[in-house]
Amino acid sequence: MKPLKARTRSVSPSIRVPSEHNPLKSSFANRSSFFKRTVNKISSLFEKRRYKPIIFFILLIFCLALFHTILSPIFPGGEYHQLLIEKQKYDSIPYIGLDQNIPAELIEGTTIYHVSKEFGPATLSNVGQVVTSLASSQANNGSLDVNVIIPYYSFIKRLYRLQKFAQLEVQIRDSHQKWKPVKFFVHRFLWNITSNPDDPNADDATGIYSSRYPLSQDWQDIFFCKAAAELITYLNTDIDTPLFDLKEARGVDVVHLHGSPNALVIEFMKSLYVGGKFKMAPPSIVYTIHDHLKEHLYSNSIVNVQKFIELKNYPKVRSQYFNGRQLYTSAIGIDQAQMVTFTSKIIAQEMVEDSMDFYAKELIIPSILKRAIKGEWIGISNGLDFNLYNPFNDILLVETNSNFPKNIHNFDPALLYAESIENSTQSLITTSKFNAKLHLVREGLLLKEDLNRTIVLFIGNFQYTKGLEFFQAAIDLLVSKNIKFIIMEDSGFPISSLKHLVNYYPNNLVIIDDVDFKLSWGNLYRTAADILFVPSKTESFGLMAAAEGLLFGSPIVSIGSEKLKEYLVNKTNMNNYNSYLYNLKDENNSELSINEMKIALNNSVDDMIRLNNNPIEKEIFIRKIIKDALKLGWNRPGGPIEEYIKVYRTALLKLRKKLN
Repeated sequence: MKPLKARTRSVSPSIRVPSEHNPLKSSFANRSSFFKRTVNKISSLFEKRRYKPIIFFILLIFCLALFHTILSPIFPGGEYHQLLIEKQKYDSIPYIGLDQNIPAELIEGTTIYHVSKEFGPATLSNVGQVVTSLASSQANNGSLDVNVIIPYYSFIKRLYRLQKFAQLEVQIRDSHQKWKPVKFFVHRFLWNITSNPDDPNADDATGIYSSRYPLSQDWQDIFFCKAAAELITYLNTDIDTPLFDLKEARGVDVVHLHGSPNALVIEFMKSLYVGGKFKMAPPSIVYTIHDHLKEHLYSNSIVNVQKFIELKNYPKVRSQYFNGRQLYTSAIGIDQAQMVTFTSKIIAQEMVEDSMDFYAKELIIPSILKRAIKGEWIGISNGLDFNLYNPFNDILLVETNSNFPKNIHNFDPALLYAESIENSTQSLITTSKFNAKLHLVREGLLLKEDLNRTIVLFIGNFQYTKGLEFFQAAIDLLVSKNIKFIIMEDSGFPISSLKHLVNYYPNNLVIIDDVDFKLSWGNLYRTAADILFVPSKTESFGLMAAAEGLLFGSPIVSIGSEKLKEYLVNKTNMNNYNSYLYNLKDENNSELSINEMKIALNNSVDDMIRLNNNPIEKEIFIRKIIKDALKLGWNRPGGPIEEYIKVYRTALLKLRKKLN
């Protein structure tokens, strides 16, 4: 494949200081900047030849202009419908989980089709990161035929040599309630992933996920689901020969749906199967919930849905899916897939055993309990993707002598004690972290006095769920101890309530909300940091925040809520800790919780100051933390890749038994 051109990042990017936040810039504009960088990260992969590529197919669904012609006259107003639901209490049941006796193997060439709104270059949220990491790790397995179905985003045609794969059609009601065929193209391209590409400048990609007038987001989402189902049916009807004839195709064995926006794919596939369009056995379906706090709140207007589905008595027969004039799709995926997974073992268990309470749980808990009784509700914790952030191979870290040495597993602590830090013949991580600070000082991004003082880093979104109320207390504490506090904001939301504090504490507080700047310098800040602050109440993707901190050699200060406590070991009298955890004492009394946070944060700072005076002990401690992170990869023995293979195997067996 002809490589795509992309400019590589220099050691000293043109942006020197965090830009001021522009309140007129939309949140998407900032997030799309992340998107822009990610786009060219992927394109730069085609120029790199020193890494072994992972190659698999991406299928893109694109509708013709006829879609607009039919739907435009009947586009509804998109009225907001309030969710009204009676609060329920459910009896707990034992969590069964995966049968550990199931072999973690599938027949050579088993075909997996992931269906997602986000993947690879088309990523704006943690769902996209997880799907990308999962599919990439599965492709690296070598024995699976991994494919991904995503919408056709206009920017993709500028990055890849797309090949038309098929022209299909779906039936959609027109303004007279008549079913009309709407044609759409499916394009295909190969996608490579390697280790840690350069981070070049990128072109504009604004508006990729925004609804395009006159079509609502409902129209786009439901059309994609119906088109994806039609494509899967086509793949299972006419055996496909892959691009470049890499190997003979086998149809579709497993369809893996990600998130409630894609749950209706099941409904459309079922109608196609009943209609006799499947010439082969239908594929098994695995449905994954990525976020139990928000995902189940996704819904489509009944007015919109009935343009794509023959509802008739559907609301009466399946009333549990409807509330007001909305169809809530998550329970459809839970009820009708062969297997259902959630991205945390601990939360999956707590949801059925401890009657976990969260807003509108009544929409999905009854369905989850039914699956859990039969052992079809499985928690699989995400792995850590070492391609996203890698302190060992990152280009900027290498060019500034700040990359971590690769002697993690063959380091000799006894030799370090014998030689001393100054005379060590072994490469040291503390040296790399100091070099990162030094380079930031030389670039004017840190003060000279920061070389010898503790740096606390926060990376994340400024949301209530991230514990925003803790920040003022944290700032006051850290300033009183003369600690540097760097806040790298991740979402583009207005943060004026915190930014004015920089004027009061210019030597102690830095707030970075410019996405381009963060992408250019973020890994240097991660490397330079001594402690990572994760004050999250509901960290649905806590592994990515906490594990990245551990990978860069920083202990974690956190509530340790939900997913985080799967990976964090609180400090005790033992020496195997990697974090300082505090509890929410009272949801209605934040002062008690803030005091707990201050104790944990204060202890972490005091310990780091002590370690700074004992560099050998600090080196050994940091290495232990990094080893903890390296144990969290997707492909680790008994890890998430093996668990998903077991889930796929179980789903295939259940479907075969049902068909027989």
